[in-house]
Amino acid sequence: MAEQESLRSKIEKWVAEGLISAEQGEALKRHEEECATPVRRVKADEVLVYLGSLVVFLAMAFGVGVNWTALGSAGRILSVAVPTVAMLALGWRLRGSENARHRRGAQALWLSGCLLSALCFGVTFHELHIIDDEAFLILMSCLLATCVAGVPFVLLRSIAQSIALHLCGTATLISLLIWLEDSVIPPTFNQFYEYLLLTAVCLVVGGLWLALSEWLRRRERIRLADVSRIFGTFTILIFTLVLATEGQECPAPWQKPAMEAIPFLASIGFIAASVRRQSRVFLYGGAAFLLFWIIYMNFEHFREKIGMPIALLIIGAVLIGLGLGAGRLSKRIRGS
Repeated sequence: MAEQESLRSKIEKWVAEGLISAEQGEALKRHEEECATPVRRVKADEVLVYLGSLVVFLAMAFGVGVNWTALGSAGRILSVAVPTVAMLALGWRLRGSENARHRRGAQALWLSGCLLSALCFGVTFHELHIIDDEAFLILMSCLLATCVAGVPFVLLRSIAQSIALHLCGTATLISLLIWLEDSVIPPTFNQFYEYLLLTAVCLVVGGLWLALSEWLRRRERIRLADVSRIFGTFTILIFTLVLATEGQECPAPWQKPAMEAIPFLASIGFIAASVRRQSRVFLYGGAAFLLFWIIYMNFEHFREKIGMPIALLIIGAVLIGLGLGAGRLSKRIRGS
């Protein structure tokens, strides 16, 4: 405690002397308070309460599932709406409690309620015949669930709420791609431009997650920024690689290689960005998906051919040479 007070007084002195701005001083104080706050571990009895709650919820879910057809429209809507509203309302009540267990319980309740809200919207739309198109119904349910998950994320700014927001957002992206491919894009549309459009949608959504990560990082929300960075990175890498491997019937011979070049460029881009941003997520994600891309290209285009191994040897040797040369160059620069 004495060391913390000493550091706070030093920060105030630095602000008074103009060495740092007032905003930087407040950020340093918040960071020191977070580091000085003791980590409260979740005990076994609390884990048992969570497991018991999960078992009770599963029992209710199985009971509703067995009697689903006998409930009627109103019963089916209420069977999902009541627990959803109850979880969100109880989480709201517990969010400001002085008890750490209650606050963690609020996070768990809001996480479950936000994920369950997608089913609640879907059942309501279906039973009331508000939306007839199944793909569009799923899209709107996931989109509204994402909006619901955004409210606790803004209020609590916790890992649990961040995960709920990103999971609902990812479900919205998947349902959007399905809706565009099945209901919006005509069957006669050129497949290359269809997959190019879907890839662009994935790049935009992944870019939004990365932009959220940078916004959170600037506000010293490091752990929340890491969650957004992980979802943004893997949204771009996974969906571009999947769409590239799915686009097998492109009419022009150059179109399929063009689709396959997108995940390659994305992987290289994240590896390059990892150097500038000092991000392990960028580095490991880019390297892993570059490996997947190389394996896919090998079995797709170079199976039982010697060209791919030779090309990989050359590329690997060049990368090793560039890495060693860059390291020596940086040492010489620092030495001079």
